[in-house]
Amino acid sequence: MARLGIIAAPGTARNIASKIKDELADNLKERLSENEDWEIDIIVDPLTGETEFSKKIYARTEEYLQENEWDYLISITDLPLFYNDKPVVIDIDTSDGIAMMSIPAFGWRPLKKRVQTAIINTVSIIKKIIDNGDDIEAEIQEEIHSLNNMFTFSKLQYAKDFFEESETKHLLFHMNTKTGGTFRLVTGMTFANNPYNMMQSLSGVTAIAFATGAFGIIFSTMWNLSYLFPTWRLAAISVLSIFGMLLWIIVSHDLWENFKEGQSRRMTSLYNSTTLLTLFISLLFYYLLLYLLFLTAGATLLPPDFIATTIEVENIGVRFYLELAWFAASLTTVAGAIGAGFQDKETIQESTYGYRQRLRYQESREEDSEE
Repeated sequence: MARLGIIAAPGTARNIASKIKDELADNLKERLSENEDWEIDIIVDPLTGETEFSKKIYARTEEYLQENEWDYLISITDLPLFYNDKPVVIDIDTSDGIAMMSIPAFGWRPLKKRVQTAIINTVSIIKKIIDNGDDIEAEIQEEIHSLNNMFTFSKLQYAKDFFEESETKHLLFHMNTKTGGTFRLVTGMTFANNPYNMMQSLSGVTAIAFATGAFGIIFSTMWNLSYLFPTWRLAAISVLSIFGMLLWIIVSHDLWENFKEGQSRRMTSLYNSTTLLTLFISLLFYYLLLYLLFLTAGATLLPPDFIATTIEVENIGVRFYLELAWFAASLTTVAGAIGAGFQDKETIQESTYGYRQRLRYQESREEDSEE
């Protein structure tokens, strides 16, 4: 019986590890040891998310390895890892065969199959390190090729280095470019934030905005304005309303991370970039939903002949209803921004990396004080 331990950070890392657990055991047996069954244990530990303290993380994971008598151990974090300013996908401590894997480095959609493939190849590399030592470049070409196949636009490079902080040798698989790797990180962190969940937390705002707009579209003032405004003006109003709401939510819910002494400027910038992208995607969902609601309401409630008579035009076509819904969605987004300030602050904060990381630091400090 071969035993693999997975130490997962709370949230996305834990969810993915739990979903692939059973299938992973079968695939490990098929790929690495046909005559040996695999047992997989998953432990959730918030320390796995504290990337600034890698020495502390590896010390904790080594304790887990000894206490549970695992043959292999992989730590999965939902936060970025870096080597020479380039995002790291997999970091293997060759002194004891412990590996750390960064979920955000997989990009926007870290599908279960891709994470599973990465784990299998990582275990295979660790197995070869245990059997042959860390000078195994020639023996791991198959694993390198398999890992590279998962990264179409940002190929991986591998490097060997000695970390003075932990006094250990490491084999690292990292992105070959800083720009492309950072873009993949931000999209991966945005996926972990789950913009759709944040959109659900704004359901009350959607109701406020639609109620306001539904009342407004029955009056001729909105008909005249939407009919008279050119396309560029409608587009400008929609852009201003979306970014205005984005700014208001950030300020009213304290989502912007300010750099503080002892923190990493790079991590702070990543947190803020991810928050902006998460909110922007959520608000696009929100805006599209409002648009469809107003389009349906306008087409149902407003007879074209009556509108044509009221605003004194020859006829009303489909374009009028499309532009009316567009204008109403933009206008009521402003009202929704005000309502967003009254939403559950903690629910929205929990959808951002910075807030979740502060909670992890707090939990870690409490554990250290207890010890």
